Amino acid sequence: MSTQKVINKILEDAKEEAQEIIAQHKSEANNITKDYAERIAQKKIAIDNHVAELKNKEIMRALSQNRLDLNKKLTKNKQDLINVTIAEAVKQLIEHKEYAAFLKALIKNSGETEGELLLSNTDLKRHRNELEKFVRNEKLNLRIAGANDIKGGVIIKKGKASHIGSLDIILELLSDELAIAVSKILY
Repeated sequence: MSTQKVINKILEDAKEEAQEIIAQHKSEANNITKDYAERIAQKKIAIDNHVAELKNKEIMRALSQNRLDLNKKLTKNKQDLINVTIAEAVKQLIEHKEYAAFLKALIKNSGETEGELLLSNTDLKRHRNELEKFVRNEKLNLRIAGANDIKGGVIIKKGKASHIGSLDIILELLSDELAIAVSKILY
């Protein structure tokens, strides 16, 4: 064979071998590309799932916070309504036709027979004569005076001791029970 044929044969064999190597490397590169594409797709799915989970948690947290804020406002509004209702009830109590009998019962139940009987200025104007008559009939030694710092009811002072039957104190002592009773009616 001639040298040229040998060279051509070597070149052809080299080209074929190079084509096989290139084909093999292209196949490996395609496999690597395919493998990384699958990994990337799996990572993307995992990241998307994680983001969706975080998003849902954040939405639930925000909803819980908004629900808590709304419940706080609702509770405050309910408490305000309860307070207004109790204040209106106290106003109606003071204006009730049997209120003087209530004051007399507070005086009698105090057990005090002498001292200073303090009434709100409004009660003093409206019921002074009736209470003075009650004090005389019960043979009590109580001096009747007005007090600016009470809404209604009575305070009986004897020396340093005081028997407190003011509506303010009564309401304070009964506030939880009144709030429950009013809320049962309102809600």
